[in-house]
Amino acid sequence: MRRRRRILIIAGAVVALLVAGLIYWLLTRGKESTDDAQINGHLVMVTARVASHVRYVAVDDTDRVKAGQLLVQLDRRDLLQTLRKAEADLASQKAQTAAATSQISITQHTAPSSAGQAMAATMIASQGIAASEAQLSSAESQVASAEASVRAARDTAQSARTDVAAAQAQIRSAQEGLTIARADVTAAESNATTQAQEEQRYRYMYNLGAVSRQQYQNIVNTNIAAQASLRSARGRLAVAQTAVAQAVARRAGAEALLARANSQVTSSMAALRQARAGVRSAQVGLNQARSRLRQAQAAQYGTETVPQQVHISESQRRAAAAKIAQSYADVRAARLQLSYTTITAPVAGEIAGRNVNPGQYVEPGQALMAVVRLNDVWVTANFKETQIRHMKPGQVADIHVDTYSGMCFRGRVKGIGAASGELLSLLPPQNATGNFVKVVQRIPVRIVFDQPIPKGVVLRPGQNVVVTVHVR
Repeated sequence: MRRRRRILIIAGAVVALLVAGLIYWLLTRGKESTDDAQINGHLVMVTARVASHVRYVAVDDTDRVKAGQLLVQLDRRDLLQTLRKAEADLASQKAQTAAATSQISITQHTAPSSAGQAMAATMIASQGIAASEAQLSSAESQVASAEASVRAARDTAQSARTDVAAAQAQIRSAQEGLTIARADVTAAESNATTQAQEEQRYRYMYNLGAVSRQQYQNIVNTNIAAQASLRSARGRLAVAQTAVAQAVARRAGAEALLARANSQVTSSMAALRQARAGVRSAQVGLNQARSRLRQAQAAQYGTETVPQQVHISESQRRAAAAKIAQSYADVRAARLQLSYTTITAPVAGEIAGRNVNPGQYVEPGQALMAVVRLNDVWVTANFKETQIRHMKPGQVADIHVDTYSGMCFRGRVKGIGAASGELLSLLPPQNATGNFVKVVQRIPVRIVFDQPIPKGVVLRPGQNVVVTVHVR
């Protein structure tokens, strides 16, 4: 009887194990899982493009930024000087071109000619063109000067805004110091009052002989130290009040400078509009002069060509025009370099890895911080090479993020890596013939989210996840 019962128990256990194995096989059939997976995303590095000192850093780690938002402001003064020099060179080349054009007219007037009245009309028309071109060149120079004045005024206004913000920050810091100094004075006054009362009490007890002279002297010394601490705290309070007043005065000065800069911007814009109107008027005069020249040339058709002296002067004018083109290129390059001093966010995201501070000197290509795009993440799951036999793009995947236990995100396979993670490492293995050990390789699989991320859930690159792909 006992033997029969033992056999039944063993048989029941075997059947239970078989049933459990069958259930496990049915539940895991057609699925491949791995916990060697992480959230991945784009980390956009923000680098310096010019060498300069950092004047202002507008963000810190974990700050959310929008695309185009100011991140770092570099010192612009050296590059502003470079731009102004390039603009001055451009104005000088324009003046030389105008002089060369006038020289052509003079050469045409003095060169021998047998064209008679037609030649004279042509020379007069050419002189009119030269005068109109000189007038146009002068008007364009005025426009360039006015534009430079507008940019300089705007730069001054921007600098004044930065100074106002810095002064406001200094006021907040000074007010915090004032609050701390007042608290220190209050505490020191309370302690000084207490120690003074203690000294009076011990003096009375000392006169009665209730305490020793050493005890009384200790209380006296403690009282003297408390009174000294009170005086020191009051001194610090006076210094903090002075710092607040100085910060307020600095802000007032910065705001006054900003008002003057804004006024200068307005006046510079008015001068620029007037200069542009002069350019339009000069262009109309030049078109009229060219029309007269064409009429004179039609009358002169068939006469003697322009002398060699005119050809030389024309060559000089073309050389001067080429130098103007080079000067324009220098101005554009200087403006481009100046624009690099204002570093903005290339994309929207969250700041990470900030390693730049005001006053620091940065070089071109130096990494300043990174912008992490939290709204564009995916999962990189490293499956064993034996798990990807039936895996292909488009298959459904269940994603469980360790940070949000109990939540399941739906995704799909976007693609399977072309090589194993070990082969793509910095130092890929080079197996020798004599000591080869076969290791199961991991293949990276990219999985994207098929559903919107729920509100309140933030997925950050590097978070661990568990991925299950339905391969059948």
